[in-house]
Amino acid sequence: MDSFERRKYTRTLNHFKIKIRLPRTSKEVDGVTQNLSQGGAFVMSPSWPVLQKNEQAEMRLFLPPDFTGQNQTLTLTGPAVIRRIDKQKKGVAVEFLKELKTFKPSI
Repeated sequence: MDSFERRKYTRTLNHFKIKIRLPRTSKEVDGVTQNLSQGGAFVMSPSWPVLQKNEQAEMRLFLPPDFTGQNQTLTLTGPAVIRRIDKQKKGVAVEFLKELKTFKPSI
């Protein structure tokens, strides 16, 4: 069985800029989504080694105007947890603690 069939949410393969803020250090890690759904994302980042499995984080996702139809980039902010570190892909799988559609928007 394909693992995508078991997912609760459909994933999009769009690449969006994202910032992961770590409450334990207040450090922000820049990354790019490789896939994204209402429930989580896989994020590639050159700074992936500073992230830890099961670590709480705040995600800021930047959606460009050509994706949202807005005049400016839309930023969505919400809570997440790092679920998996992938050394081969140099990134992390994050699970959103709320659905993406409920993240706080700002422009």
